[in-house]
Amino acid sequence: MMISNRVFRRPGLALVLGATVMLSAACSPATSSDTQDGSAAPVASTAPTTTAAASGTGSAAAGSASPASTPASTPPSSKPVSSAPATVTSVGGCATSALTVAALRGSGAAGHQYAFLQFTNSSGKPCSLTGFPGVQLLRAGAVLGRPATRANKPVATVTLAPGRSATARLVDDSTCNAENSDSVQIYPPNRTEKVVVRLSVRGCALTIDPVIAS
Repeated sequence: MMISNRVFRRPGLALVLGATVMLSAACSPATSSDTQDGSAAPVASTAPTTTAAASGTGSAAAGSASPASTPASTPPSSKPVSSAPATVTSVGGCATSALTVAALRGSGAAGHQYAFLQFTNSSGKPCSLTGFPGVQLLRAGAVLGRPATRANKPVATVTLAPGRSATARLVDDSTCNAENSDSVQIYPPNRTEKVVVRLSVRGCALTIDPVIAS
C-alpha cells in the first residue's frame, strides 16, 4: 500500500509543477522575441520635465525685473526776450558834391608855409568826414611836386551839420628852390572826385593833417 500511494501521488505533483511553469512563462516579459528581431524595447525616461519649471522661472524673472524708469521731461526754461537795441541813425560820409572846398593861406614860419583846406557842408542834411584829404599842387594846369604825405596823427570822425565846416592843415617845407603853385587839386577824405581851387605855395615837400572840426 505504501508503494502504490507514492505512485499515484507523482502524477499530481507533476501536474502542479507543470501548471507553475506555465504560469511563470505567461507572466515573464518576452525577451526572446526582442533579441531575435534586434529592436530594443523603449526605455521610459526618468529625467524630470524642466520646460514648465524653466518657463515659470523666466516668467518670474521677467516679472521681478522693474522697467527702466524714464525721467519726466522738463519743460524748457523760459528766457526773457531781449529787447531790440535802440535804432541809431548813422550819418553817411559827405559826398564831394555836398561840400564847398576852399584853400586858405596861413602865416608862414622859418622854412615852412601853411595852408588850411576847408570843407563846408553845403547840403541840407548832416554828413561826416574821416581821415585825410588828398592834395596835389598845380601850376598852369600841370602837376607841381609830389602829392602830400599824411602826417602821423590820430584820425577822428567829424560830423558836419548843414553849414558847418571841417579843416585840414597843409604844411609846405619851403626850403627847396621849386616854383610856386597857382592852384591845388583836393580830394575830400575817402572820395575820388577832385576839386581844384586857387593856392600859391612853393612846390616843395607837403604834409597833410587829418580833418578836424573848425
